[in-house]
Amino acid sequence: MKDYKITIALCGIDKEGGYIRLGDFIGELQRFAEIARNAEEVVSGKMSNSIYYRIIDLKHSSPASVTIQACVKDPKYDIREATIKEITETMKKLQTGEEIKGHEKFNLVESIRNFAEPVGKRISHVQVVFEKDKVNVDQEFRARVNLYTAPEETAHSSFRGMLDIINIHNQNAFWLYPEIGPNKIQCTFPDKLFELAKASLGRKVEVTGLFKYKMNAPYPHAAEVDSMVTLPSDDELPTFKDLFKIDPDITGGLSSEDYIRKLRGEN
Repeated sequence: MKDYKITIALCGIDKEGGYIRLGDFIGELQRFAEIARNAEEVVSGKMSNSIYYRIIDLKHSSPASVTIQACVKDPKYDIREATIKEITETMKKLQTGEEIKGHEKFNLVESIRNFAEPVGKRISHVQVVFEKDKVNVDQEFRARVNLYTAPEETAHSSFRGMLDIINIHNQNAFWLYPEIGPNKIQCTFPDKLFELAKASLGRKVEVTGLFKYKMNAPYPHAAEVDSMVTLPSDDELPTFKDLFKIDPDITGGLSSEDYIRKLRGEN
């Protein structure tokens, strides 16, 4: 029976005597949680939160390590094996420089890049141990990921979607889940939009700004938002009956069916 365990070991730099600073330790766990969430969305093909992770072992000796276990909220829907496989295979391909196909994996790769970013700076290296595989996240790994994600194009545009998960750590950011196109777009925004973003959490919005595209990617993966409007929900939009109450003679005496036919030029 599979136990769905993942162990993350972090080695500190010589300056810190091989130990890890608390902020860096917590930050790496948060960044790995983002990797797991992105992998789950790749597998499910939609915004998903069916898996949670619990700590089952914690060691403070150098290297500091934590073992987490993937658990499901609903036993009838279990994609843990596929999700962990997605994380493992994507990290191994980045380690060896293999091509990663599928525009839907850009957010996953980007989160792995973020996970590798502190390596060689405040962390010496990280080792991620899966059931049958292990991946060494060292400076060579970080260089390969940066090379893979570096080419980027930008375009000023607008996208509509649901605003979710606001994060104000280091910079103001939220996730936009568009109605069409990419699964999600990571958006940064200025302080002036903070209250509007907070009030729009869980609602449909239209954001405008500078959108960032990886080379040859059909959809953007990130955006620097400079303006935003909150859109009405479906139940807030007026119905035909509501419009009719505003102007009862809008059909000119015709039935609604005949009026629509007239507008279509069918009569």
